[in-house]
Amino acid sequence: MSRHADPIEAMERFLARTAPYDAPAGSPTTTVELRSGRLRGRFELTDRQVAALAEALDAWHDPDDVGRCGQCHGRLGRDLSCRECGHLDGIFGATVAQHAARIAGHTD
Repeated sequence: MSRHADPIEAMERFLARTAPYDAPAGSPTTTVELRSGRLRGRFELTDRQVAALAEALDAWHDPDDVGRCGQCHGRLGRDLSCRECGHLDGIFGATVAQHAARIAGHTD
């Protein structure tokens, strides 16, 4: 498992980054337990760390989520083509579609 894929190490790094900004007498209010394979981690979080964790989780977006198709509202792939109807979306899609239409109209 890579360093960035280990949730226990990721939580340890996260708490180390948030700890310096917590109140000196910040008391733990929440317990988070993580299991990854045979590894287990138990973490005591202060209110500030709970808020930071919730904000971090809410702000995360999957890199494969590039939006919805403007035509059928299906999911777009990273190449901006719709996985449902094949429509190319966005400025890139419009440019490709216009270029394809120009090529299709040429008679060589």
